[in-house]
Amino acid sequence: MLYLKGNITSENHIPVLIKYLISISWFIPLVFLSGCTLFEKSAEYTREPPAVTGLENIFNPPNQLFLSEYVFSPQLFIKENVNTAPIIRLNSDQQLQLRFETLGFDSRQFRISFSHHNPDWSRSPLPPERFIDGFAMLNLSGGQLSRDRQPGYRQFIYNFPNRDFSFRHSGNYMIRIEDTDTGNLLFTMPFYVYENEGVIRSSVDRQLTPRQDLRTRHYPISRYEPPEFLDQPQFDLQFYYVQNRFWGRAERSNELDFSALDHVQFEMRRESSFVGDYEFRWLSLDRISQQVEQVAEVDLTAEIPVVILNDDSEGFSVHPPRNINARTGFPDPGLDARYANVFFRLDHDQEIPPGAEIHVVGDFNNWTIHSGSKMNYLSDIDRWQGSAVIKTGSYHYKYVLIDNNRIDDLAFDSRFTFTPQEYHAFVYMRDQTRQSYRLLQVNHFFSN
Repeated sequence: MLYLKGNITSENHIPVLIKYLISISWFIPLVFLSGCTLFEKSAEYTREPPAVTGLENIFNPPNQLFLSEYVFSPQLFIKENVNTAPIIRLNSDQQLQLRFETLGFDSRQFRISFSHHNPDWSRSPLPPERFIDGFAMLNLSGGQLSRDRQPGYRQFIYNFPNRDFSFRHSGNYMIRIEDTDTGNLLFTMPFYVYENEGVIRSSVDRQLTPRQDLRTRHYPISRYEPPEFLDQPQFDLQFYYVQNRFWGRAERSNELDFSALDHVQFEMRRESSFVGDYEFRWLSLDRISQQVEQVAEVDLTAEIPVVILNDDSEGFSVHPPRNINARTGFPDPGLDARYANVFFRLDHDQEIPPGAEIHVVGDFNNWTIHSGSKMNYLSDIDRWQGSAVIKTGSYHYKYVLIDNNRIDDLAFDSRFTFTPQEYHAFVYMRDQTRQSYRLLQVNHFFSN
């Protein structure tokens, strides 16, 4: 059994950027080509982000936004451990690290702020002064410049909480990044702050369901021993499960047993279970070269190098290495790593309904479905093709089918697989005095 710091237990074709952006980057005097991250404080609070609904957030919380034409390689994890989910303990020395990059050498400034949310990711009534101790807004500028210039990019890193602020309240949070010059919200990313109150243990029951195309179904089961200060757990507690870090797909537990005096048992009803053989494809692009196993063609003469991958076939997945114990992507953090316009091609046997769309989504675009993730059918080669600007590294991804405004993320999966599924169990308490929810405990576990 592995223990993370903070007592979270664990078992075991986006269009090429505007040429102007690239061309002007070469004229920046070399005297400015040394960058460091600078932080400036501001007490002003950012405005409410625009609503983002529908298919664009099928994998993400409804308030999460990601403008992939401006921001690349976003990551949020516990500092010094890129494998971890963005979950930290309240009033601890743990920090989260946000990383992202922008193409081109132009200097950029960003405004960072935070919002607090309920378990279902609706906005909580708490104002910033109720959940933040310190400055409610920070400005991030500078960034480190890449050594590669085809294309060049800036890398921004922000560790928090820090000496400028701390969190006063547990729960669900969003970090929000605005462009200081335009005021536009560029992206948001979810994270959690928990209190480590009570003890929770979880396992997964596995069953085959013939009526659902022989899919394996998972039924997480958890036992929670509440803290002594909780007098009426049957009225104050809520329980949620999340599979594979798709935070927007959190499912509230609907089978609760409060009969025992010392613990609560919660689980999912049979009709609300999780897909137990949910599959991911795996892209391992450690360098831009035709010598890479998954690469078919490379064009290094383009402004952004072009990489064409080998065809993916329906029902066949390139599985992650066995030592990968979490569902997350790994962009190469080095400043000498390169970006490429990567083309995905899908060969499938099933008939695609008229008007339906196929999209390619993954860690590289923050699992966001948008116009840039849409694939096009190439009749001359009888393949569906899509692309994304991706940094060298390793990523999970999927092909999804959209028909009649409904997404099918299982349409091109293989069957009868035994890929371990990652789960998080969350225990929330309704705080009547603050009219908000506290996150008491989190449990991280895997299916067998």
